[in-house]
Amino acid sequence: MSSPFVMKIAFYPPTSKNQARNSAHVQYIATRPGADRGELSINDEIELEPDTPEWHTKYMHERPGSHGLFTAEEEMPDLGEVQKELKNHNGIVWRMVLSLKEDDAVRLGYTTRESWEKVLRAALPEAAAKMGIPESNLRWAAAFHQTKGHPHVHVILWEKEPKRIRGVLSYGERKDIRKIFIREIYAKERLALTAEKSAVRDLIRDTARSDVVNVLRKVESARVKVRALSGGKTGLPPPLEPHVREELLEKLKELSKIMPSRGRIAFAYMPEEVKEKAKEITDWLLKQPGFSQSVERYKDLAKELASHYTSKPEALGKAAEKAYEDIQKRVAQIILKGAAALQEEKTIDTIRLTNSVWRSAWRALERERLRAEAESTIAAQKEMERKRRVTERGESREI
Repeated sequence: MSSPFVMKIAFYPPTSKNQARNSAHVQYIATRPGADRGELSINDEIELEPDTPEWHTKYMHERPGSHGLFTAEEEMPDLGEVQKELKNHNGIVWRMVLSLKEDDAVRLGYTTRESWEKVLRAALPEAAAKMGIPESNLRWAAAFHQTKGHPHVHVILWEKEPKRIRGVLSYGERKDIRKIFIREIYAKERLALTAEKSAVRDLIRDTARSDVVNVLRKVESARVKVRALSGGKTGLPPPLEPHVREELLEKLKELSKIMPSRGRIAFAYMPEEVKEKAKEITDWLLKQPGFSQSVERYKDLAKELASHYTSKPEALGKAAEKAYEDIQKRVAQIILKGAAALQEEKTIDTIRLTNSVWRSAWRALERERLRAEAESTIAAQKEMERKRRVTERGESREI
């Protein structure tokens, strides 16, 4: 059985070939397809781009969303400067890959660049110290890749002033570094489990032994209800292939041309023509691979929930239609905001925009599906509890 957390480390001595490779590597991890460049809030104001070649060159490296690189500093790094530093670095460079299974990443909340930024900023100084590198002499850069199945982060680490002459890490060093990352990644979950364990222990202690089973049933029911209320944690969205991205962008442009240029961006207040176009794009999006499976499951759950009240096929069909219409309106609202962003007479990163529309639509769909899953589980538990009580009443009568 594979480990839920994987850590790979390699080192590169300061040869001219390795210096060039390290410089190219940091650009690759920052700009390759799948690198999380941060999401564009489709309500954000996008600043006008100054019309000068010098500024444009700098803008391409530093504008929000132009690359996925992050460092120990809060502000976005200049990719070109990081490349230049690595190309001229005369010390050892270490490269790491830290990976989680998708299920674990979703459960723990590590499906975005922002979540990994927090982990690395907290863990890397201590990890480097295990290598004999004090925080004052530490330099690092990283990028998160939203890869289906195994989301992972690439880290490249080096010393400001080269001091360490041995690149290979001992077994003890690797073990200590791994423990630091695991401790930081699982910190919130361990805290929650400890609190939950204490709460359950206190409940059992304060309850008659004959009631322990009922207490545990209530605890599990409460867990399910919390998941239903929160909608659960959504997984990574399906990959946005280049040809689908282009088609989505064209559809958003078509919609932006017929939308009102003023007023509130709300589906309910849009002209009928705009509503129909937004729903058309939504239907196309919800038929894409990954989306369509989630939609069908969501509709099936709507039927399951309705089946507790009726067995008529037409009523079950209407429940599925109503569920689809609800999610259609939610996603159409996201589509409208994306199209509205294109109406601005300003420079906008279309790759980042389409990513944001795609991911936001996925999260809206998955939140509703997960909520329906939890509600279905609650309904099934209630039915089991009802049957259990009926059985117990029947047995008590026989006695």
